[in-house]
Amino acid sequence: MHTFASSASDDEIRAAVVDWSELLAEKRYAEALGMFPPAEAEMTPAELGKWIAEYGSPEPFPDGRVFAVTSLRGQPDFQRIVDRIDVNRADLFGLDPTQYVGMVHYDGVPLNGLPSDLTARFHIKKVVADRITLEFLDIHVM
Repeated sequence: MHTFASSASDDEIRAAVVDWSELLAEKRYAEALGMFPPAEAEMTPAELGKWIAEYGSPEPFPDGRVFAVTSLRGQPDFQRIVDRIDVNRADLFGLDPTQYVGMVHYDGVPLNGLPSDLTARFHIKKVVADRITLEFLDIHVM
């Protein structure tokens, strides 16, 4: 599990989300889930891969297409996508403040070489008094 100092900047968190996205692009789903463990403990690497392949859905895409995350670093609008990764520490969205300090929304996950409307969400979770991590919540179409 990847952890940060509780004082980590938003840019440090965004950089780690980029690293996580690159693991998805390489189909290294187990490592991605190991980096930021899922909120739902029963999610497996195979399930994460299936969810991505089916465009953020538990069912196959209607026209049969299969999707794969594309390298974020290879995108022509890389910095714009990274800048749009929303690190929100102001709103807890009903999360327990003794365990959480915010959420992260990664919009525009690139699929099959193109920007998409797939979004990955994470909780920002306290690990110990001075450390935080991201807890993978889900990946879905907004």
